[in-house]
Amino acid sequence: MISYKEAIEILSQSFQALPIIRVNAEQAYGVLAEDLISEVQVPSFSNSAMDGFAVKSEETQSASKKDLVKLEVKGCVLAGEIAPVIEEKKSSCEIMTGSIMPEGFNAVIPIEQVIIEETLEGKFITINQVVNKGRNVRLAGEDYKPGTIIAKKGQVINPHRLMGIIASKQENIPIYQIPKVGVVTTGSELIDQEKHSDKPTIPNTNGPFLQSSIRRMGLHCTGVASTPDSLELIKKNIQHCIDNESDIILTSGGVSAGKLDLVPDALLSLGADILFHKIWMRPGKPLLFARMSSGQFVFGLPGNPVAVAVGFRFFVAQAIRMLQGQALEQPFMATNTVEFNKPEKFCFFAKARTEYTKNNLPQTTFLPGQESFKLSPFRDANSWMILPEGKNLIKVGDEIQVVPLHPGEAL
Repeated sequence: MISYKEAIEILSQSFQALPIIRVNAEQAYGVLAEDLISEVQVPSFSNSAMDGFAVKSEETQSASKKDLVKLEVKGCVLAGEIAPVIEEKKSSCEIMTGSIMPEGFNAVIPIEQVIIEETLEGKFITINQVVNKGRNVRLAGEDYKPGTIIAKKGQVINPHRLMGIIASKQENIPIYQIPKVGVVTTGSELIDQEKHSDKPTIPNTNGPFLQSSIRRMGLHCTGVASTPDSLELIKKNIQHCIDNESDIILTSGGVSAGKLDLVPDALLSLGADILFHKIWMRPGKPLLFARMSSGQFVFGLPGNPVAVAVGFRFFVAQAIRMLQGQALEQPFMATNTVEFNKPEKFCFFAKARTEYTKNNLPQTTFLPGQESFKLSPFRDANSWMILPEGKNLIKVGDEIQVVPLHPGEAL
């Protein structure tokens, strides 16, 4: 057996980033492979922030409730249209939100703050306040200037960053190729949700959990195969994942030392190189990591559902980060709130609830029900504690390493 730290070191030496591909901005998701730098200014032109009237600020400087200023309305500009040329003094232009500012006009007063009057001589507005320069105007280049970094290498293209990418007219977005992950769950006792049996079966929670976790990370799931305890069927489904060009293959169950723990033999017969098998950690001690001769990596996760969750969170998710050119995720520190014991010689991953005090300091609580088959704590859990080996008693006030329950989440 090896330590958790040694296992992570082996992972770090095994993975490198997938090739860079370029995609259209509208279809971009995943992790950026390069900084995106704006070549244009955003907004590309000065425009109105609301419906109202464009004015020249200097012509409103004498306006007050006692000294009204009257301006003639000399035109109207709608969004997407060219602004009229207005050269007359003491004039204004009706304007809509997002419309380009007429040349020489430098402020907008909202429509509800003027009195509109239409006479035989024309249309006029009356103003009872100074309209300062720049008021209700979105200036050209106010958001992004040419040379501004829109998004950074290693950042995930989320919907919010995508708005900036589109606004700055980025094309051919460089991202790391999206990893493909295949899943093989093993165990004759497992039954899928839609099936029924009179035998003492167990719902197959591992397959749906892994598929959901993969998709939640924005990855391609190449398929989920539920496999009975058969060496040939396990080999067949692993080979199917290879044929589907999976970058990572996840198996659950069948990696311990029992008569029907067939995954190691299946991998070896397919030409795999087992890089480690069994770690001084709980849950998930039997975890296996291998490389296929065809280049795919395999994580053999134990069968207990919490061990699967731990294996995905602390090993698979880290591997995916490396495939997408990202550094390993680092935990943050939180103050422990309850005293508890852990197995001294094991690194222990505990279901936890982490919250912030009024002073914005993180506090973490060890939840009851830490057994590797118990799912009920996930009702309240939002995080994991990482408790290194070498310590048994964890006291109130101890500083604990913590990560969010699911990769990519924030607490």
